Amino acid sequence: MLKSITARISAERAAMAFVILASALVGRQAAIGMDAAQGLSALAAILGASMLVIMVKSWPKPERVKVRARRDDR
Repeated sequence: MLKSITARISAERAAMAFVILASALVGRQAAIGMDAAQGLSALAAILGASMLVIMVKSWPKPERVKVRARRDDR
């Protein structure tokens, strides 16, 4: 149980770090100067990173399956 919780938290933090990194890189390149195609590509990169965060946050938790043990399974 603890393993799944820590994996979920680390996935959320990694996704958020990815958004921050992408935004920082795009901001730096925008300060230097971009043309229209580069700007649209940068916007797509930031939107993609944001969608990753939304996917990680809204992904359903795995359901537990009840399994009946039989006598010959011992």
